[in-house]
Amino acid sequence: MSTRKEALMKRRQLAGWLVLLSIAAAGCGSATQDATRRTNATTPSAAESQQAADARKPKPHKSPKLQGKFRNLAVGDGAAPGCKGDLSSLPAGFATSPAVWMSTIKGPRNLVFTRENALCLHGFTAERAVTVTVSDGRHAYTTTAQPTAGKLAFSQYEPPESLFNGARLRVYDIGGGVMQSRTWDFVPQSAARESLAAAGHFTISATQGSTTASYRQSLAVPTNPERARLRGESKRRLVVDGFEQGYTIPIGLYRMAAGASDQATLVRQLGSVVMPASRTAVFAVPQSAAGSTYCVTVPLAVQENCPSF
Repeated sequence: MSTRKEALMKRRQLAGWLVLLSIAAAGCGSATQDATRRTNATTPSAAESQQAADARKPKPHKSPKLQGKFRNLAVGDGAAPGCKGDLSSLPAGFATSPAVWMSTIKGPRNLVFTRENALCLHGFTAERAVTVTVSDGRHAYTTTAQPTAGKLAFSQYEPPESLFNGARLRVYDIGGGVMQSRTWDFVPQSAARESLAAAGHFTISATQGSTTASYRQSLAVPTNPERARLRGESKRRLVVDGFEQGYTIPIGLYRMAAGASDQATLVRQLGSVVMPASRTAVFAVPQSAAGSTYCVTVPLAVQENCPSF
């Protein structure tokens, strides 16, 4: 009797353990499924992760190609900056008090890298030098504007780095209490150019004894692809501008057809430039590319006045 009771108790205990094991197994399975559901809901697949990584990579720039031939169009020069004419478009105080500003062929509110510009002074005496400072908030560049006897000549140019190279800049009395410099292609040295481009503006100030003036002007980067020979210097340099930042722009040497023909044929690629944030880059043209039978240019939809060196 005692043996049967003990056997019955053992069977009941075994059944209880089996029930407990079944419950535990079911719980673990549910937890695993829940964990799997949660993982699948929050973790993207390997393919999705790769797609997201590819989307974050910078897209490679497709650089333009040099043309094998092109027609070179001759175009005349445009107008020149005029400081006296600017006074009507500047704040009223400029015409009645000391003032300083930069002028372009489109006036004082259209400064763009590489374009022709000039320094303007109003209300300063032509008897003494004027200290001129340009600041973009991070860097300042100081030079001296030197009043010079004679007539302002628009056919002569100052160096491209004028106002940023510390050299004296000649200014001429053009009447009405205004002094104006010769023009130059606005291409400061690389470090100054990129700093100005990042700021998007600068403050120009002038001091002559106790007479002072200052003016904040906006500055834009060029957006229309172009190239030109830098004027006002003895170096052989080509400025390339207007292409999108990051693009690699090839520089080509072309042979001009003999006689009155306007056809140009590619001889070879001289090198390339990469567009910085200022969208303005300078290329040193080698001596081997010099000569009136050759010109140097970049890929453009229309080629005008292909520069010779």
